[in-house]
Amino acid sequence: MGAVTTADQVVREDLSNLFINLDVRKTPFLSRLKRGEDLQNVKLFSWALEKYDGRMIIGIPENKDADEFETDKQDQLYNRSQKFWRRPHVTVEANTINKAPADFGKYNKQVVKKIEEQKRDVEMRLLSDADSRDDDGVTGREFMALGRFVNDGVSVGVSGAALTFGDTQTAIPVDWRTPTAQIYVGALYVLTTGVVSDLTFNEETLNGMLQNRWDALGENGMLSGFVDAALKRHLGRVFRYAKNLTNYTPLSRAPLPPVAAGNWMLEGVDIINTDFGNIDINMIAWLPRTSAGALSGRGYFLDMEFMALRASGLYLTHQMQEDKGAGPRGLIQSILGPMWGDPRGHLKIDPNVINTGS
Repeated sequence: MGAVTTADQVVREDLSNLFINLDVRKTPFLSRLKRGEDLQNVKLFSWALEKYDGRMIIGIPENKDADEFETDKQDQLYNRSQKFWRRPHVTVEANTINKAPADFGKYNKQVVKKIEEQKRDVEMRLLSDADSRDDDGVTGREFMALGRFVNDGVSVGVSGAALTFGDTQTAIPVDWRTPTAQIYVGALYVLTTGVVSDLTFNEETLNGMLQNRWDALGENGMLSGFVDAALKRHLGRVFRYAKNLTNYTPLSRAPLPPVAAGNWMLEGVDIINTDFGNIDINMIAWLPRTSAGALSGRGYFLDMEFMALRASGLYLTHQMQEDKGAGPRGLIQSILGPMWGDPRGHLKIDPNVINTGS
């Protein structure tokens, strides 16, 4: 039977205007880091630290003159700034003629996306283990990242080697380095035939780290925790009830209203109430990973009161560049550096392996 079929037609393409981009990872650390003074020297900037002397508890004998006196001293810690670029560019054809879902390929859309990309670039660099360096004409100057700052120079975590200081101008003096007792580099848990059977990093471990901080500084204030998904999941094991697992509480008593409210067993852990104050937990996508790209269990517990991002007049700034005919192009640029406060006020979880056993 004769008929016109689909095969005989030139059929218009059916392309939905719906677009899908499931990547909604945020930059909560950058959002929480307060804005400090604008940079006045891109090469090097510093902040002052001081501390109290030891106690003098020996009695003073009668008829003794005060013939010896005490001095005092401030120290400086240093960091560098770093320049970040993103360079959006679309062709004349893509920008002015072609139609695509969600205005993909249009210059304004690219600017918005590249600003978000640069925020992620900055957050990843801030939270990394990278050391600082000066500009050598090939690679630009770079700031010391948090993993290198919260560091004793000897502990070996996921990097596989101690994080030493290669930039003499920003190296942290020994007396100001994060105490080893506030850096955890062991495994998080033990596996037995593929099932978690013991917790190596547990509530007692964390309380020991916090106690060391309190012994030195005497402050119980709230810390802010920034953790990857592996450590977030592990904290749920540590601070929630689970039956018959070593280093959990096998029996738990709770009043009925909290149980009925669903705050038990299956709820996540977003605030940890410890003997030394509360820690709010924020999950971060951009923390250091293993050499194979897997989650490492990294986390920082930070005193953010004296931390700041020192930016400049260029912070996520868009500048149009000359269009020579190929289409609009631009430069998104930031020049900034972090001021990390006092290294002794922070804690770091940096497992050399996430688990032992199998």
